Amino acid sequence: LNRKDLTHLKVYAIDVDEADELDDALSAMRLQDGRIKVYIHVADPTKYIEPGSLSDKDAMKRGTSVFLPTATYPMFPEKLAMEGMSLRQGEVCNAVTVSVVLHSDGSIAEYSVDNSIIKPTYMLTYESATELLHLNLEEEAELKILSEAAALRLQWRLQQGAIDTATLETRIKVANPEDPEPIINLYVEDQADPAMRLVSEMMILCGEAIATYGSFNNLALPYRGQPQSNIDVSAFAHLPEGPVRSSAIVKIMRAAAIDFRKPVRHGVLGLPGYVQFTSPIRRYMDLLAHYQVKACLRGESPPFSAGQLEGMASIVNMQTRIARRLSNTSLRYWIIEFLRRQPKERQYRALILRFIKDRTAALLLVEVGLQAAAWVSVGAQIGDEVEVKVEEAHPRDDIIYLKEVVR
Repeated sequence: LNRKDLTHLKVYAIDVDEADELDDALSAMRLQDGRIKVYIHVADPTKYIEPGSLSDKDAMKRGTSVFLPTATYPMFPEKLAMEGMSLRQGEVCNAVTVSVVLHSDGSIAEYSVDNSIIKPTYMLTYESATELLHLNLEEEAELKILSEAAALRLQWRLQQGAIDTATLETRIKVANPEDPEPIINLYVEDQADPAMRLVSEMMILCGEAIATYGSFNNLALPYRGQPQSNIDVSAFAHLPEGPVRSSAIVKIMRAAAIDFRKPVRHGVLGLPGYVQFTSPIRRYMDLLAHYQVKACLRGESPPFSAGQLEGMASIVNMQTRIARRLSNTSLRYWIIEFLRRQPKERQYRALILRFIKDRTAALLLVEVGLQAAAWVSVGAQIGDEVEVKVEEAHPRDDIIYLKEVVR
C-alpha cells in the first residue's frame, strides 16, 4: 500500500501526561498564499487488525478503553496498543493523515485523506504546550500556526451556531489504590485553556473533513449529529461565560443522534457533518470509521453496510454508557475522598451554577471540579462565587455537605 511520506513534517503529540496509548498528533504550515494547512495524524491500528478477527471481536465487546483513577483498562491488549498501534516519539509510524487547507474565515478550502508515515517530533503535555505557546518561540512557529488555526476554527464554528461547552474537567490518579491511605493526585483542567482548545479544535476539524470525505464517496460511517433547534443561546447571554453558561446549556441539550448513511448537521459543534475518527485505539466507533475509510482508500468496497454499522453501534454504545457511568462514579468517589482528607478549615471557591429550590444552589467547586448543592445566603446570584467549607464527606455513601462561609 502506498503511504505518503510525511516524515519531514514537525509533528506535535499533545496529550495528558500519562496518556498510555497515543492516537493522534498534529502538524501545520503556512502556504505561500498565506493560508494555513494543518495535518491531523491518526494512529493506524487497522494495519494490524482485520474486521471480524479475534482481537477485533474482543475490542468490540469492550467498546472503549476505560480510564479509572485507579487503573486503565485498554480496549486492545496493552502491548499491542502501546507498542504496535501507538504513535511513538522519534520513530517512523504508520498513520492515517487528514490534511486540511483553511480559508481565511476558518472554513475548509480543501482536504485530503491519506495513508502516511510520520515521525513524531515532540510529546507534550497540555501544560507544557500552553507554556510553549506563551513563550512564542521562533523555532516553534508551527505550534503558533496550529493555535491560530484553532482560533479561526472556533470563530467559524461559533458563527455557524456552535455552542461553546468548555468546562472544568477533573482528572485523578491514585497511585497505590491497595494501600490503606492511597495517594490521590488531582488535576483540574480548564477546557478553554489554549492547548486544550488547540487539540479539541483540530479533532473537530478532522471529524468534519472525514464526514465530507464520507459524503463524497457515499460511504457508510457513524455520522454524528445533534439537533439544536431547541436552544436559543441568546437566552443564556446574561450568564457569565465559562462553566456557568456551559452547564446551563448542557442541561437542555438533546442527545446526539447517529446516521449511518449520510452526514447530519451537528448543531452544537456548528458543523454540517461530523465523524469521530481520532481515537481508534481507545474507541471502537472510531475504529469502525477507520475500517470503512481504509477500504475506500484501497479502492475496495467497505467491509460494513449502514445496517451492519447500526447493529454494531447499538452494542458498542451500551458498553460505552456502562463504562462512562463507571468512570464518573469512580471519579466522584475519589474527589469526595480527596475532600474528606483535607483540613476541616480549608475553604473552597464555588461558582453558583443555578438554584435548585429557594436558596439551595448547585455549586461547582472550582479547585476540585465537583458539583454539589449547598444553601447560599440571600443576595447571591447565578454566576457569583462564594466560599464554602466541607462539613461532611462520606465517599462510600456519596455524601457531601457544604456550608457557605459568610463573611
